[in-house]
Amino acid sequence: MKIWIDITNTPQVNVLMPIVKHLEQNHDLIITARDFSETIPLLKKNGVAFSVIGDHKGKSRLKKAFGFTSRLISLLREVPRFDIALSIGGNYASTVAFLRRKKSIAFTDNNISNKFLSYITTSYFVFPQYFAFENNKRKFRIKDSQIKTFHGFKEDIYIADYVPDEHFLDQLPFKDFITIRPENLKASYVPKDSTTIVPQLFEVLKDENILFLPRYEEEKKYAEGYPNVWYPAGPLRGLDVCYYTKAMLTGAGTFAREAALLGVPAVSFFPSEVFLTVDEVMQEMGIEFKSRDPQAIRDYVKSHTQRGASSQERSKQVLKEVLDLFDGIIEEVENK
Repeated sequence: MKIWIDITNTPQVNVLMPIVKHLEQNHDLIITARDFSETIPLLKKNGVAFSVIGDHKGKSRLKKAFGFTSRLISLLREVPRFDIALSIGGNYASTVAFLRRKKSIAFTDNNISNKFLSYITTSYFVFPQYFAFENNKRKFRIKDSQIKTFHGFKEDIYIADYVPDEHFLDQLPFKDFITIRPENLKASYVPKDSTTIVPQLFEVLKDENILFLPRYEEEKKYAEGYPNVWYPAGPLRGLDVCYYTKAMLTGAGTFAREAALLGVPAVSFFPSEVFLTVDEVMQEMGIEFKSRDPQAIRDYVKSHTQRGASSQERSKQVLKEVLDLFDGIIEEVENK
């Protein structure tokens, strides 16, 4: 079977790589990617053959709409024939599959960003058990047979086989450090008037070595005047960052969830009162801290110096469950 996999953002690379490696054993894969953040360099690091189609158009709603439409047209024109499409989110891949009268799988845990097209065009949905999908299920009249759930978080999928790089610290100018990743202020799911608190975090954490991971070139200016702040020239392996850091401070959720599952103190300063349900679950579990108050974040980091327990063995069970789900869906499509 020919399976098309579309990758549009950096965190998706990690999630999809174990699935890609599994599926390529028995199927022909077509992989496309959008040029955004570190998506392309990470795919190259993973040795994946892919085609680049489209890029990110920034924060402007008008530019986003134009970018979505132009990329959708390019995908319709350039993606070879396939039997089933697979993606995280599904807005692009599921729409193309629907227009070509092919089946699609959308894999997501994001209940904040706009997935209208995905919900009306996707054939099968794969959700973590913590994802609150009931409202969308009723709203878009999604059938029970279209929804598959697994017992874990999407980050479990790639944490399952994670082995720390013993040479990772050789790339850094320090061994003892805290990591800060800015808010994604250009994302459509971030409130329009949001601002960053990264400069304030740098100020209250002057006594700590800081590994800074900017999303965009213009964010590097935040580090000016802080000799304790260092950012790499290229992308670093995210799980190694989470594993070796004293604490993970991020303006989004992925890094926080990865760190939390590895037993590392995790803070999300996402610029909204509304969090993904998967983050709310982790916050209720006490393994992820949320705050936009730089001093409260500093106090949390200073008081949480001990690592918690890693859940990697549980993650292995989650990975197997997810791969079995995908195999089952593909078999169902083949037999129809």
